[in-house]
Amino acid sequence: MQVRLNLFSILKECLPPEARQGHVTVDLPPGATLRDLVQRFGIDRRLGVPPGGSLAEKGWQVLVNGIYEASLDRTLADGDEVSIFPPMAGG
Repeated sequence: MQVRLNLFSILKECLPPEARQGHVTVDLPPGATLRDLVQRFGIDRRLGVPPGGSLAEKGWQVLVNGIYEASLDRTLADGDEVSIFPPMAGG
């Protein structure tokens, strides 16, 4: 199955050289989870997320098809779009 991955800020460094402007289409096996995707690109290591932890612990936001997803255990489907944003500040 194919999933589109959009990374922002320092996470762009986790993408392969052929990625364009922080976006890449990824082939994953059926049943792959967000955690599988995050680990494949070393996103968890880059952010210092402990095994079994979540990106939200570090303030990062994960969206699947534009909807916030708190659990990295969510199973992905063909055609999903995953976006990972840095912590936001406002004021």
